[in-house]
This record gives sequence, structure tokens and C-alpha cells, in this order.
Amino acid sequence: MSAITKAVLFDLGGVLERVVAAPQIEAWTRGQIPSDEFWHRWLAAQSVRLYETGKIGTLEFCEHVVDELEIRVSPQEFKYGFLTWLAGPYEGAAQLVGEVRTAGYKVASFSNSNEAHWPIMERHQDTMSIFDANFPSHQLGICKPDREAFAEVAKRWGIAPANILFLDDNEVNCDGARAAGMQAERALEVAGARTALVRRGILK
Repeated sequence: MSAITKAVLFDLGGVLERVVAAPQIEAWTRGQIPSDEFWHRWLAAQSVRLYETGKIGTLEFCEHVVDELEIRVSPQEFKYGFLTWLAGPYEGAAQLVGEVRTAGYKVASFSNSNEAHWPIMERHQDTMSIFDANFPSHQLGICKPDREAFAEVAKRWGIAPANILFLDDNEVNCDGARAAGMQAERALEVAGARTALVRRGILK
């Protein structure tokens, strides 16, 4: 018997928020590292994990990440570009979340974020208004794709993992959610999220 979905947990970047890092990454790495490989390295990088779990600040992060990922710019230049990666919500993002809430489901966000990006994301997504709760990783102290991170979100939200559907644009994060007992679907942008929600019977 399949679990009853009572809540939908949204990733932000790549699902509701546009991320425009690719051109800079191409320039910074001189085209020597394909985009997919770069993001794989990013997810595994120690400096990224420390930053996205709130254990180091922005300046220290910028100093370390350029070396760890072989980004051929100064920490200052990296920081300037890094702050421009978030390009605002996809069209229909807030409407989609509102439809899920109107349909009777709890809604929250869970994003690997940091002290520099989170205030931008909060403003772009109007997170305090459209979500019942928000779980940015740097405030949790743990991050995706770790199973423990999803378990902590469910605990803080007060909803059993089996009753939560998680939507993320990265399959490895969906795997982490499933390992914690959640339902999960990979969803690219608002259109992909809507397709997943319709397939699950949450939206019509």
C-alpha cells in the first residue's frame, strides 16, 4: 500500500529558482571541465559542504573553493560572480506552490544554501509567505544528499517522512530523500514539478 502524501517539500534552485552559473563556470575553468562534471565535483567538495552547513563563512569559502575545484580566478572575482548565480523565480513558481497548498497539502522548502545566497533566495521566492516552513541547509547544519538531513527536516516539520513528497532537480538528492523514507521525484523547473505533482494526483 502506497503512503499517503500530506506534504510537499520543494528544492529551490533548479526547480523554483533559476540558476545561471553555467557561462561563468565555462569561463572560470577555461572549458576544461564539462558542466556535469563540475557540478558532480561541487556536490562532493569539502569547502562547499562546510559552507552549505554553516561551518565556514563566505570569505573563507571563496578562498578554499577556487583551489579545490581548480577555478582559475581570484577569491574576490569568484565571490562577485557567485552572488549573481540566482536569477529569480521561474514563471509560475509561487502559483504552483499556492496550488499545492490550496489542494490541502503542507508546503516547505529544503535547499542547500548559504549565508550569501539565502537572503537573495528568500527575497526572490517570498519564502515566508508562500511556504509553511523553510529549511536552508546552512541553518540546519547538515545538507543534501545526506539521509540525516532529510530525517532532520521531517523531524523539525513534524511530519512523518513517508507522508512527504520531495521534488529536486538532482537525482542524487532524491536518492537521499528516499533513503530517509520520503517519497521523491526528480523535477526540472516549474513545468517538471507540475508534471510530477499531477502524476502523483496532488494537482489536476
